[in-house]
Amino acid sequence: MSCPDRLYKYQALTAYTLGSVLNESIWLAKPSSFNDPIDCAITLDSSRTDDSIRHAIEIARSRTEDAVSGDIRPEDREAYQRFREQMLSLLQNMGVCSFSAVGDHLLMWSHYANHHHGFCVEYDASEGTMLRKLAHQVLYSDTVPSMGAADFAPGRSLASFDRLWLTKASCWSYEQEWRILMQEGNKPFQAPSRVISLTFGARMPESERTMVKCALRNQPEIRFKEARLVEGKFLLEIAAL
Repeated sequence: MSCPDRLYKYQALTAYTLGSVLNESIWLAKPSSFNDPIDCAITLDSSRTDDSIRHAIEIARSRTEDAVSGDIRPEDREAYQRFREQMLSLLQNMGVCSFSAVGDHLLMWSHYANHHHGFCVEYDASEGTMLRKLAHQVLYSDTVPSMGAADFAPGRSLASFDRLWLTKASCWSYEQEWRILMQEGNKPFQAPSRVISLTFGARMPESERTMVKCALRNQPEIRFKEARLVEGKFLLEIAAL
């Protein structure tokens, strides 16, 4: 699936989140801070230890004329375990920023926008934007990917690494998530595209709406909208202000 032309980020209203819109920045968090402890915690399958070590031995044999033993030694298992831990540590310390393909989802307004008291930022992800180039679609699965060392051989390593940081449990599929990745987490980065609109949550007080509008008064290109509860239905409608 190609990236949609618009991506959304639900947020609670704080001095920092409002400042991010004002300063055109985004926060890339380390996965260790995510609400899903399994997210980006996938690593090499421990049940494939022997297969992975044998693969490494075959590679070593192909690269040297010296005799290489095919026996699996205790130190081989220890080296593989260290490799697994290093892979996990690498993922947990990278920077990830998550977006959604939908801006009117009841659960996400509740979970990420302070129970509808926050706001939702609409970003331009149309053709030619940096956001569209950087965004990767999250894949949802009922099973954890099983990967060994052979999956990270030259020519396959990038696709395998993508499976590690882009695979989530199927129960999260309602989020329709897209995300970008940087090498370092827990720091701000320049926003990869312009903000199109900011939608106020259905429960955001009028005083806070006025404050947000005032803070962004020098950015007239940002349109303001509001989320409204649809009477008699489990739905929100997004209306321009």
